[in-house]
Amino acid sequence: MNIDAFNKKTISDIDGILTSSFTFNRGTNENFLYGRSYETRSTEKRHVIFLHDIGEHGNRYQDFFHSFLNHFKDPDLAFHTLDFRGHGKSSGTRGHLKSIDDLCLDIIGLTNQLEESGKPVIFMGLGLGGIVALKILHLHFSLLSKKVGGLILLNPALKLNWSFPSILEAVAKRDYLSLSKVKLPFVVEGKLFCGDSYIAEEFDSDPLINHSLTWGSLLELQHNATLMRTSAYYLDIPVFVGISGKGRLYERKVVELFAKGIADCTYVDYLNASHDLLHNFECEKLSQDVYNWFKKYFLNP
Repeated sequence: MNIDAFNKKTISDIDGILTSSFTFNRGTNENFLYGRSYETRSTEKRHVIFLHDIGEHGNRYQDFFHSFLNHFKDPDLAFHTLDFRGHGKSSGTRGHLKSIDDLCLDIIGLTNQLEESGKPVIFMGLGLGGIVALKILHLHFSLLSKKVGGLILLNPALKLNWSFPSILEAVAKRDYLSLSKVKLPFVVEGKLFCGDSYIAEEFDSDPLINHSLTWGSLLELQHNATLMRTSAYYLDIPVFVGISGKGRLYERKVVELFAKGIADCTYVDYLNASHDLLHNFECEKLSQDVYNWFKKYFLNP
């Protein structure tokens, strides 16, 4: 895999937590990728790679990363997040998801660039990010230079909570190339992601969020979601699955059934939470549950 220079720059150093931005190209200048890291100065880091949901970007979660590291004060944890192409500050057609395989290769490129610690990496995926993580482990794992030891899935996009009108889906599939970049006839609003009205307003006013998506994006997501939910029961690593009781984007019953098919799975249902679990009043409980999972499988001597 052709990776151009991996450039990392410190943004802030507050309370012992370093926040850094990084950029790199996968192949050519048209594949410019942007991300951030949140970590301590420990040389024995356990890397957690966060994969965001469709339409948004990784920097939305900086408060969660800082809060998590400040609260639990575990010196070995480091969070890294990459804006998917077409999202945030990365290159690509805004609001268009051409290929989930491309996103997989981008995340693999990031994973392989991280400093070696001798500890397995952990993937943490929300919505679309969960599908990307699953596909890496299912089809692209041989490209990883580091072992993935665990997986956190938060409201993974295993099945959309709505479907295309059949006639439009048939037309889109028949003439995909010409229609793939046609925008969907609605705006992605914050209330779909967030239960809190203030957070929803922030979502709606965020210029880095794709408030309009293409037909091709949801067809690509729908196709890969079907593939993953019918073929990813092979997972032989510890998995944490968190699901929102009031999420509106993806079908929660499908996620529940999927979790039951995983050999070593910690499943937690946040009954009163909206889709965006990391900007939610139950975020504190989620953080504690995730940290307890970390301790059980990865942080004990």
